[in-house]
Amino acid sequence: GVALDGKIYVVGGSGDDGHTLSTAVVYDPQSDQWQPLADMVTKREYFAAAAAGGKIYAIGGENNYADAMATVEAFDPLLGAWAEVASMSVARSHHTLAVVDGKIYVFGGWNAADGHYLDSVEMYDPQTDNWQQVASMPHATRSHAAAAMGGKIYVSGGDPNGGACTDALLVFDPQANSWTQLASMGTARADHTSAAIGGKLYVFCGYLDTGLRSTSVEAYDPISNWAQVSDLTIARDDCVAVAL
Repeated sequence: GVALDGKIYVVGGSGDDGHTLSTAVVYDPQSDQWQPLADMVTKREYFAAAAAGGKIYAIGGENNYADAMATVEAFDPLLGAWAEVASMSVARSHHTLAVVDGKIYVFGGWNAADGHYLDSVEMYDPQTDNWQQVASMPHATRSHAAAAMGGKIYVSGGDPNGGACTDALLVFDPQANSWTQLASMGTARADHTSAAIGGKLYVFCGYLDTGLRSTSVEAYDPISNWAQVSDLTIARDDCVAVAL
């Protein structure tokens, strides 16, 4: 799910029957209504989506638990249609992304074909329809979350190299092309989501090492560090959050 022009777009995923979806819908908070959109070119789950340059991008993922994909497609709300754009250099699923200065940064994930966890990071420029490699993550991970704030990208949690969930918080500076480790979350988690608003990073729910889903929410302030905020009412993982 991503926000664009005050509306929320929700695409792909997995249906009640376990099959991968190509469907897309848009929610308008002003009218409190959902509307169907054109289907994606490719069915996708465990992918990542972004809004950049007035379009919605669906990046990578899997199709019915098949091998990870490198393909990318973009939805143009003015045309009401999806079109394929340049593919990533690496096939990946269970990855995350964020947008800074109109460019999309894709972090980590894994490739089901060989079982490798990824530390690589790619940057996509919609203006040139081109991908390029940037500085790799300090460690390979999947099922993490990312959000942009203040021109930097904050990457939280995840499942590094098939091990236990991590409580790590990393920040990537696109200008310096460098990584810094920050104070850890209070709860180690994977398959969670995050969003930034009001100068704070919020991390929601996720999967815990206990095997349970979480309701917990934490907020990170670059000045005052982490703090617990009110829990969600329902525990969940593989969820999405957007800031409007």
